[in-house]
Amino acid sequence: MKVLGHEETKDTIKKFLNKKYNSYSFLFEGKDCIGKKLIALYTARAFLCEKGYDFGCGSCKDCRLVNNLIDSIYEKKEDENVHPNVKLVRAEDGKNIKIDQIREIISFLKLKSEKGKVVIIEKAEKMNTEAANALLKTLEEPPDNSMIILTTSNQNNLLPTIVSRCKKIKFKPLSKETVKEILELKGVDETKAKNFASISDGSLCLPMSILEKENLYKYGKDLTNLLFLFIQGKGVHPEGIVSISDILDKLEVEDLILIMDIVEMFSYRKAIKGEMPVSKYEKIVNESKKFKEAIKKGVKKKLAVEGFYFNVTN
Repeated sequence: MKVLGHEETKDTIKKFLNKKYNSYSFLFEGKDCIGKKLIALYTARAFLCEKGYDFGCGSCKDCRLVNNLIDSIYEKKEDENVHPNVKLVRAEDGKNIKIDQIREIISFLKLKSEKGKVVIIEKAEKMNTEAANALLKTLEEPPDNSMIILTTSNQNNLLPTIVSRCKKIKFKPLSKETVKEILELKGVDETKAKNFASISDGSLCLPMSILEKENLYKYGKDLTNLLFLFIQGKGVHPEGIVSISDILDKLEVEDLILIMDIVEMFSYRKAIKGEMPVSKYEKIVNESKKFKEAIKKGVKKKLAVEGFYFNVTN
């Protein structure tokens, strides 16, 4: 899989790898869905590569096994021949990384291996306090020939003692051009890729979610346009919001949250272009937040959509 973007960040990682340290503890920080985990896997490949070339030669046994792991994650290809010395850890319940998972990491790293061991902890901010404290000693005194990579969207959500024991690598948001290129590589046509990239906010989270349900993109755009008519001084359109709310009432809560994310991003674009007052954009974001909280609590979707619209246009 081709790694696009983050050229400066990749160069920084290479400089550390070229020092040939006995062990590494990295903290990769940046927005979600920008490639931190993928680059962590390529960093693991570089560490384990028999030839010690760049981010891995790609052809030795260790590189091929890491490639299999990457394919199993990103291409959904089932392959039992993934690398035995690479361990990925994430929140099993989607909420917390627990102490038992950290204990497994510690045991894994203690196993002797001439080739080295790599642990990647995804969304490390999900470690509960017990888990984070259990990891501290290992970060302070990592086993020989080991690499630990933590990824996070915000290092402030981690214990300061965890952060201080890692070499911090900052990931910048992806450019719109890079997002567009990635989408096109995934088979998205140029027009759609350009449209989705324009509201990406430097991340693939929203575009990839939209790809699975493209009708949500249209609904988000329609709702934004309805708000924009009011902002342009063309009045409130109750018949329009009633029509849209009838459609949105039939959707799942997760879909409505995604639509509000789309509305926020369209509004942001208009604000930075000077087409919408910043105060109005801020009001949309605040009302969107209230809307999301309301539907999560079970407020009727149709009423929540109409309430959002009339609160913004009030």
